[in-house]
Amino acid sequence: MTIPDPVLEPLRDLGQLLRTARTHMGLTQAAVARAAGVGRQKLIEVEQGRPSVAMGTYAAVMRALNLIPTAGEPLIVIDDFPQLKRLAWNRPGKRTIAEPDALALYERNWDMVDRDSMSDKERRLLDDLVNRYGNGVLHV
Repeated sequence: MTIPDPVLEPLRDLGQLLRTARTHMGLTQAAVARAAGVGRQKLIEVEQGRPSVAMGTYAAVMRALNLIPTAGEPLIVIDDFPQLKRLAWNRPGKRTIAEPDALALYERNWDMVDRDSMSDKERRLLDDLVNRYGNGVLHV
């Protein structure tokens, strides 16, 4: 039985994405394979988008590259946004937060946000969250 090409294309795209991410990070196949808990040959198969590789292996490689697979709400990496990181001080060890929860954190603690030192990236994030989850209104 041959698997139809449209079914294989997303796996090939995912493999290419993972290979590109690894090379942009300057990581070797051996280092990523070790971090993912798989052999180097298995990582090569993942990067080729082979359908015989278990999805758990793809997920392990994604975690090793800090590409967090989600099936639910989009997640935000807390450390990427300094003001959000300040607000999330009581979540030690937590690296990500769901988008609606991030907006709620900004709104509940708005008096602690240093708006003057907020980066353009974080301003864009906040605007996007307000538009997506707050119906265009920041409730502060």
